[in-house]
This record gives sequence, C-alpha cells and structure tokens, in this order.
Amino acid sequence: MTNEILVLFARAGGGGSGSSGVYLLFAIPVVVSGGAATFVKRKTRSKIVGFLAGVVVGSVVGLLYLFDISWFIGAIFATLVGSGAAVFIDKLGVFRENSEVATSVIRQASSTDPMWQPDNITNYAKQVFERFQCDWSNLDYESIHKYTTQRYANHIGLMMQALRQMGRKNIVDKVRINEVIFADAHNDINNQSDRVSVAFLAEADDRLIEVDTGRNILSKEDEFAERWNFVREGNEWKLDGINQPTEDVSTLIGSLNKFAKDNGMYFSLDWGRLLLPKGGNLFLPRYFNSADVNNHVIGVWDDGILVQLYTCVLKNGNGFTDEGKNKDEVNYLIGQIMLPKSYGGILIDRDDNSIFKKRVISPIGYKKVEMEWGDFNKRYTIYATNEDRATSFELLNPSFMAWLYDQDIKANIEVMDNIVILYARVSSDEKRYAEMLEILRRAHKELKM
Repeated sequence: MTNEILVLFARAGGGGSGSSGVYLLFAIPVVVSGGAATFVKRKTRSKIVGFLAGVVVGSVVGLLYLFDISWFIGAIFATLVGSGAAVFIDKLGVFRENSEVATSVIRQASSTDPMWQPDNITNYAKQVFERFQCDWSNLDYESIHKYTTQRYANHIGLMMQALRQMGRKNIVDKVRINEVIFADAHNDINNQSDRVSVAFLAEADDRLIEVDTGRNILSKEDEFAERWNFVREGNEWKLDGINQPTEDVSTLIGSLNKFAKDNGMYFSLDWGRLLLPKGGNLFLPRYFNSADVNNHVIGVWDDGILVQLYTCVLKNGNGFTDEGKNKDEVNYLIGQIMLPKSYGGILIDRDDNSIFKKRVISPIGYKKVEMEWGDFNKRYTIYATNEDRATSFELLNPSFMAWLYDQDIKANIEVMDNIVILYARVSSDEKRYAEMLEILRRAHKELKM
C-alpha cells in the first residue's frame, strides 16, 4: 500500500528536474498519514474515520514544513493524498473488470445446474479460503490436497517442502473476509472445463517465522485482495491457483510456463520472499527487505534435491551497470538448490563481475581464500567463513569452474550453509532459464561427487 500511495503522490505532484528530492521530502506525510488511516480504518471498520485520523496525524507532521507556506501546503496535500489512497483505493479494482459478466454467466448456468448456484459457490469459496490459511500455516499438505487439484497440490507441496527445509513457517491468522465478488467464470456445455474465480478482500496477520527461534522474518497486518481460481472435477469445485493484484503481467513470458511443464516443474508469476534466502552477501537485510521476486519455477530432482529458478529485483543501489555506475534497481536471474549438508558461507566472485564493485576488503565474517591453481585465481576470487569447508566444496574444482566461466551467462556463486545460489545480472526482458537450469544440473552432478 505504501508504494501505491507514493506512486499516486508522485503522479499528482508533477515533474521537474528536482522532483526526486521533493518526492522524498513529501513521502514522510504521505507514509505517516497513510499508515495512520489504514490502522484506524482496520480497527474501526470505517473508511471515513480512518481518513479523518490520517488527516489529523499527517497534519501534525505537516507542521514541520511551516518554515515555508508553499511547503506547508504541499505537506497538507500529501497528507490528503496519503490518507485518501490508504482508505479509498479499491484493492479489488483489478478483479472487478469482469465481475458483471462473470456474475451473469453464473446465474444463467445455475438455472440448469445446481453446481453453479451463486450462494453455494460463494459459501464454499469462503470455507476453502479460511481452511487454506490454517492448512498452509500448519504445512498440512494432506488437508490441502483434499480441496485442490492434483497439479496445484503438487505445487503447494513443493513450496511447503522448501519452507520446511529452510526452517520456516508462514503463519496467516486472525483472518477476516470483508468482501467477496465473482471475478471470472466459464460454463462449458459438457462441464469438462468449467471454471470460476472468486476474489476476496480480507484482512489477516501474515508472518514468516523461523521455526527454531520463533523470530519474525517478515510481518504485516493489512487488508489484501486475492483471486482464487476453481475448476470443476465432477460434482466438486477444486482450488487450482491464487492470483495477486500486484502480479506484474509484463514480467510474464508465456514460454516460462511451458518451460516449467517440460522440465517437470511448476511456475508461478509471483511468490514473494517466502523462499528467498536471507543473509549471506547478496541478500543482506537491506537488500532482502526490498527484493521483488517474480517468475518463480520450482521442482524436485530424483534424489530429493529442491530446485528453484526466479528473477529478483534488488533495490537500494547494490548493483552496478556494465559501466560500474550505481543503479537503483538491478535484475538478477537466480538458480537455487538446497543441499543435505552445510558449507558455511562461501562467495565465489568472477573477476569480470559486473554485479558488484571490486571488493577492497573481505565481507564481514569472511576471509579471502587462495586456491592452488593460478588460472583459477585470475578468474575468480573466493571468500569464506571457514577455509576448510570452502576447499572441500565440490564445485571448486578446475574443470567445473573453467566450464562455468566460459558460459555466456556470467554466473557467480554464493553458499549460505546448505543453500547454493548461482546468480547473474540480466536485463528486465531476459529470461535465460534454460541456461541457468543447465548450469544447476552440471553443478548438481559435481556436488554429488
């Protein structure tokens, strides 16, 4: 919501060469008023009360701008924008486009088929919505499998497996449904491809936690919108997928879905940061917290090794262009596997690396490791938390690293305990998944030695 508010204000504020500085300055009353309005609306269930609360709190902040009347007026305007956007923006808006048509299809179908009775569909969708939150929070695959398609159950099962391996749970509780609409519907004459989509506006406490410590990795308490897609199997509706309104369709390359199917894997446009490693070097907290993950592909190899491929946009200037200049957002293609044993922390940087500036000193907690092969040291620099573990890391052999260096995609390697990632900077329209998967397969063979 904060990003939506800031974008709205940016559009309302106009342009100019100094717009970025002004934008940041007036972001304060936007964020403060929007946060206050959202909080009060949630507690009172009143948009008007929430809006007024946001205006009051934002106006107090606006007093800091009294040094100049024009700035003060700008701050008040920002307060109105922030409060209004927080309570009046229709989160279901993107799902309402086909709602009237979908409702009409459902009503017509219900005249000859009781499966399409609108109230029954709505009540069933609500039951599934609430049950899913509980089952997902408890990593209860057996329960989820009862009301989902086999395809979606397989996909969810892999996500649960990944969460378990990472020692995480995604707890979603205190769920409250505020609005339900039909978002899409198709009535097949032979009932072979019947489908219906139900969109929810709801609230919940959403936490990603470390199981061992109970520590929150991510936490939010907010109103959200989702579209739940059901398909007909006989006389039952089965959940077949969930869509977010924040999904950027422009990031979707149609071939990725086919790529996933061809390789026995599963594709989703947006899975957030649930399975994103935290720590190490690439995903330091300041980068992890701003990461935008899309185009997620997940699968499992015969020996139980989980494989993930995804694009990730990191912000806060941690990436660099080919010219070495700081860039606000950098696109990465990441291949990730989880191993049964830990290697500590290892960084393997290409010397022609354009992702990070040349390191002057070792990252905190790491030591530079020199290998015995001269050519290797000319091409790569290694840092590790434990030198012995680094030298025993199976990928650090001359043949594999020489092969990796010669690949067209410039991949770097990072190891975070039992997680291995290969990552390369790509342009926003590049989806070089086949290349990265081939690298992962070759790496997997080496790691089994």
